[in-house]
Amino acid sequence: MILKEKEAYSGTDERGYYGHKQEQDVAFHLRREFGDSEQVRIIHDLVIEHGGERAQIDHLVIHPYGFIIIESKSIVGEVQVNAEGEWSRSYKGNWSGMPSPIRQAELQKDLLHALLSNNLARLLGKLLGIQTKLGGRDWQTLCAVSSTVILHREKMPRGVADKVVKTEFVAGKVKEIIGNGVSAFIKVKPRFTLLELENLGSFLLEHAATHQADTEKVEQKPEAQTPSQSADTVPVSEPAPLSYVATPESGTPGPSAESEAPGETLLTCKQCGEADNLTGMYGQYGYYVRCGSCSTNTTMKQPSCPACGWKSVRVSKDGPSYTAACRKCDHQYLVYRQAEGKA
Repeated sequence: MILKEKEAYSGTDERGYYGHKQEQDVAFHLRREFGDSEQVRIIHDLVIEHGGERAQIDHLVIHPYGFIIIESKSIVGEVQVNAEGEWSRSYKGNWSGMPSPIRQAELQKDLLHALLSNNLARLLGKLLGIQTKLGGRDWQTLCAVSSTVILHREKMPRGVADKVVKTEFVAGKVKEIIGNGVSAFIKVKPRFTLLELENLGSFLLEHAATHQADTEKVEQKPEAQTPSQSADTVPVSEPAPLSYVATPESGTPGPSAESEAPGETLLTCKQCGEADNLTGMYGQYGYYVRCGSCSTNTTMKQPSCPACGWKSVRVSKDGPSYTAACRKCDHQYLVYRQAEGKA
């Protein structure tokens, strides 16, 4: 059962996007395996605070015999771990050190254990009138890495190699850790009841929501007003160079025709700065303009989307107009309009 889905990515950093995608892939495999399970509860993007410390757990699995904390890592290239548990990764042939995801997950585990131990009365039942403890529960940590990474498992310490798993195998590894009811009964493992599983999930969701609300209140706290600014004063910003209207294709803002002079070009030659003597062209790498003054070619793909900052756009042509669309947020905007009489 998925108690909290993976949150959507709201940043503009490309590296952050791929890290988020890795977490989405892990969430997909966990949902496919345990989405309908009453015995397994999964929370993604869980933020916890206790004793002045704060941690975000990528994926938390709560099962009848304990907890599994999964740290996701988007890694391209190769990974090695030495005998001391120190991690290094390669990128385009260059090796560099990186923090240990296993150690990170262990610190999250310790904080989660402390938080739950401080709230046992509302989470677990009593046995013969004595409050049940968390002792004997199974606490496991895993690191889920990108499926394309090359892992040098033969050089890893056994304790690390057992905890590192590629994305497509993460659900199977979780299933292996949980085991089956027969083996657990033979080993006499302490077991959470369905009510206790419900209590644990509800408590953690409530805890995260409370701290998120407190954080948002702090972030939204108004700044102190200066003597020259009254409470009714509304700051006035400079007008944008272009006004925007919603395009019928996507509903996202696009340039308003009223904001542009007829025949205006939004591109200039990257070599000489020419803005008028340009001709729209199409070649091996997509649409571009050719400068009639210096014969330089300039791509129509802008450095980044003006709406979200994403650096990947696609350009399409409709008559004399060339429009760019962001591959991330689908925002569309005019990049060039061919002057009349030009091919």
